[in-house]
Amino acid sequence: MMKMGIKVLSFTLALSIGITTMVYAAVTYPYGESPYGTKNIHLKGDLSYSGLSGIQTRPSTVHRHDLRAQNVITGVSTPPSGYLQTVQFDIQPLPGVEPQDKFKDKSGYHLVPFEEEIINDLATKANGNAKWVWEQINTDHPIVKKYLANNVPYVNIGAIFYLSGGGAPDMRRAEGDGITGPLFRTTYLTTAWPSIPILEQNSNGSLHIKALAHSIFDTAITGVVTVNGTATKQLFSKNTPVSNYTVTYEGNVPLSELPGLKQGQNQVTLTVSDKFGRTASKSIVIQNGVTQGCQPVLVKMRDATQRIYFPDVSDGSTIKYGGPLVWGLQYNSAVCSILESVNKNNGIGDKLNQPIRVSDIHTSIFLNRWEFKIGKSKNGVILENHSKDTKPLVAYLLETKGEKVLKRYVVNKGKSVEIVLPAKKYKGEYSIQFPSPLVDSGFWAKATATSDGMPASYTYPDQVKGAIQAIVNFKK
Repeated sequence: MMKMGIKVLSFTLALSIGITTMVYAAVTYPYGESPYGTKNIHLKGDLSYSGLSGIQTRPSTVHRHDLRAQNVITGVSTPPSGYLQTVQFDIQPLPGVEPQDKFKDKSGYHLVPFEEEIINDLATKANGNAKWVWEQINTDHPIVKKYLANNVPYVNIGAIFYLSGGGAPDMRRAEGDGITGPLFRTTYLTTAWPSIPILEQNSNGSLHIKALAHSIFDTAITGVVTVNGTATKQLFSKNTPVSNYTVTYEGNVPLSELPGLKQGQNQVTLTVSDKFGRTASKSIVIQNGVTQGCQPVLVKMRDATQRIYFPDVSDGSTIKYGGPLVWGLQYNSAVCSILESVNKNNGIGDKLNQPIRVSDIHTSIFLNRWEFKIGKSKNGVILENHSKDTKPLVAYLLETKGEKVLKRYVVNKGKSVEIVLPAKKYKGEYSIQFPSPLVDSGFWAKATATSDGMPASYTYPDQVKGAIQAIVNFKK
């Protein structure tokens, strides 16, 4: 609750007050029908913060209290700049009955109208599940306190933030008078919705799951799996340990723990939730039964990583050279191996993450597709990322002689970057290499085995395990 000084106001408990109906055409801040500074607003409710017991009624004054939300996970502020103008009611002592300083520094009640549209808007700004928050307020969740201001229903703002997974308000006194400027500025902490960074099938068939949930209070995560759209089972539920307002579940779940599995391919959907009605879902197709093809599979880095030499770049400022790049895997069942690479390819369309039979022994799967354009610039070349996919395009500037990487560039979707050359030479002295994500992550640099002169491994990074399982098990 808020704190402020006291002003003595005349007040008559016997005064008859008519019921006022508030109609909101749209959500606006400040809200309410009484301007800042309005006095003799009859506030009825739990005034225990001010030392009163039970449900009481006192006169109050409407004051300005500015508010914003700060997401502790993403760093995003709402609103992006400034504050929302909200309302606090500061109760006053009964004249001639209670001392003038009775509610000193404990008079303020930070409230919002008990009205669906504005509560949903504030819950959304708090990054909560607005529908769920409204349902909890309607069903008298114990965190909710309800008030009447001149018979208009209000609820405590703190309840909305708590029910949105937030809280811990940082309230600071402002320099305003509560009318032309705020008495207080308060920042409430908010959190992100749950997420599922990893859901994939391991090479041994089990499911690798990593899921996160966040909240300021009562941090917990629950995971429920649904198989083939019908069979459902809770896989996990935990509330410790909590780090940075986050609880993490990570584990490998044997297929024997999944309900309703059939032989062959199955669709598995994982839904995780927090304590505040916020959820995240992710689906994959897994294989159940004896793995087809050879085991174990040797994964190799293809010897020709896609690169561009600058003689391919046309003169002038107009970017004319470019095309598609795809990151993919190709399985050869005859030799029980997979090649991983980035290539120029314009024939896959949108067929990502789908096994494609290339020949009797070859099956491919494409994991990402980029579109790039490149041309000369004042100091080197301009590289543009025209991809539909949001995964950034990574490029290395190489000194061709000696294969020395001079600099790494990351180009986000819809963006461009100037690649500055040490010297403006375009006759093969420098080149651009588009590394695969496994090259860029350093996975292949750590490989201890080789095959046909290429780095090779029987263990696979998480980001390709599901794809390897899919192409090894693929039947057409």
